[in-house]
Amino acid sequence: MPSRLNRADYLALNTFVLVAERLSFREVAEMLDISPSAVSQQIMGLEDRLGIRLFTRTTRVVKLTDEGKSLHAQTSSLLQGLADSLAQAHARSQLIQGPLRIHAFRSAAEMLLDKKLADFLSAFPDVHLDLSINDAPTDLIAGGYDLSLRLGEVLDPGLVAVPAGGRLHQIVVAAPSYLEKRETITKPEDLVHHNCIGWRWPGTLSAVPWQFTFDGQLRNVQLTGNLVVDDRERQYQAAIMGIGIAQVTAERVEAQLASGKLTRILRQWETEFPGYYLCWTSGKAVTPAMRAFIDWISLNGPLPIAR
Repeated sequence: MPSRLNRADYLALNTFVLVAERLSFREVAEMLDISPSAVSQQIMGLEDRLGIRLFTRTTRVVKLTDEGKSLHAQTSSLLQGLADSLAQAHARSQLIQGPLRIHAFRSAAEMLLDKKLADFLSAFPDVHLDLSINDAPTDLIAGGYDLSLRLGEVLDPGLVAVPAGGRLHQIVVAAPSYLEKRETITKPEDLVHHNCIGWRWPGTLSAVPWQFTFDGQLRNVQLTGNLVVDDRERQYQAAIMGIGIAQVTAERVEAQLASGKLTRILRQWETEFPGYYLCWTSGKAVTPAMRAFIDWISLNGPLPIAR
């Protein structure tokens, strides 16, 4: 058998323990709301995988073999322990309740929240989330927020922060329709001859310089174009439309790269950065709802992009 249980093995072991304790295939079938033949198939499948007989069966009597008695002694307490752990976790979840105000950068919400919020709210139905999604590095106290999901580069003093997901990759992309009509780009310096779509922090006036890795060192390069936005989605959507070239987070445009809507260029000069952090004000009492969300987000980071 494999070193880790798969779903079929777990179901078969659970069925085996029930039969071992009741010595009745029909009674266990009624408990599990399946047919007696399905119970028999699970037991026979488990016996085949283990290479031993677990029961001796006649039309009226079911008995454990010596091997079956040994397996029951080893597994029944383990399965009961799992059931107890689940019951305790459920009981704790009933105590996790109340309002939870969270600020998140748009890109962080897309990568870390959107597809998984339903799981959190299902696990903690008495938590009432209030989400504010924008790229401004909001003051948590002034905004009345419990938590903020933001880039590590804008962590203010006085914040406690834990990583949310892994490192991110900053890449340069353009639509094939843009690249095929213009001169080839082989190095970052070539970008001065192209239309570069700028991004600026909300509330600021100047576009953020692009970063490249030269001989292991990060270097800022100020580039220009006829479009500057304060929304990352608008930036890469403009690139998809063929307006110009954009520097974006690879993990956010993985689908567009896979579909061919965007082409990745200047790979050898790409940079990495720490990525997103979940933070809260130092000294703030961490409520059960906050702790549940912190634990949940730290276990549900973004999937790594294919390199």
